[in-house]
Amino acid sequence: MAESEVARLRRQIEEEYAAAFWGLQGLACWARHDFINARMGRLAELEEALSEHLGLERAQEEIAAAYERQRRAVVIEQERTEDDGRERSSASA
Repeated sequence: MAESEVARLRRQIEEEYAAAFWGLQGLACWARHDFINARMGRLAELEEALSEHLGLERAQEEIAAAYERQRRAVVIEQERTEDDGRERSSASA
């Protein structure tokens, strides 16, 4: 079954936010400014495209929800990584 345009846009929004967050805070924490700007510019384009299908208010709600999901994912991964580091440190002590 073919992916709907709205579903495709939602998936792309999630992917762009994930890339931007990992560029800012994740494993590649020294991402170049132009990389982050490109991600955010692409998100603006995706929001506009999504608003053509859902209306501006609903598209903005979807963008905000995607932002929050990706932010949480980064925080959870950072906490897991920190916990793993503490476990390794205490095991070697």
